[in-house]
Amino acid sequence: MTTVPETPTTRKPAFYAHLHGIAGAITMVHGAILFFAWDSGAITPVTSYAGLTVLGDIGLADTQRLMDEIHGGLVQLACSRQNVEV
Repeated sequence: MTTVPETPTTRKPAFYAHLHGIAGAITMVHGAILFFAWDSGAITPVTSYAGLTVLGDIGLADTQRLMDEIHGGLVQLACSRQNVEV
């Protein structure tokens, strides 16, 4: 039986994050963990995890947001759900 070769993942994961209360994204580049601040555009190497909060995967979160918008947005989704009796 022939097996399909496993293909390596080429995508570098990036995550939404907060560093000392500043919103941005975090990822690893050439072994260094870097934080990109949304407001200032500054790229900061992360040398300590104190003050760092890592949130969801950017690709997964943005895909879910896009799917919600395609289906009418959050308000439409919340108001159209059937009441479930427990």
